[in-house]
Amino acid sequence: MKSWKCQTGATLVVSLLMLIILTLIAVTAINTSSIDLRIVHNLQLQQEAEAAAQQAIEQVISSIANFNAPVAQTITVNSLAVTVAAPQCLGERIAPGYSAVWGLAPQDTYWNIRAVVIDPATGAQATLHQGVEIRLPAGICL
Repeated sequence: MKSWKCQTGATLVVSLLMLIILTLIAVTAINTSSIDLRIVHNLQLQQEAEAAAQQAIEQVISSIANFNAPVAQTITVNSLAVTVAAPQCLGERIAPGYSAVWGLAPQDTYWNIRAVVIDPATGAQATLHQGVEIRLPAGICL
């Protein structure tokens, strides 16, 4: 058996190195997971903003009055103020299947609707463009 005086403490040094390495791995794992949580939170806020903008666009599309006299409007969705620009008419054509005189037949009109939402609390923002084709009486899309 060896005496205590001959031991150099190699086991102590190796175990301290192992503890340092394990500590560094644990700290790195914690930092990585907190960054991942922030990324997921930001993505969730972005998707909530996009969903609010889409819902506001759906509200605009659901009313024919928004196409007879297009105006910009602000719609509140889930406590977010969504600014919807006035629907913009991109073009029109006579609806197929009608034999009425030009100018009296209904027309297929093509519209672009743009919605912008900015959450002042989190800074999340989204801009959505929605195209829509609507059959309207002649003369609406000028």
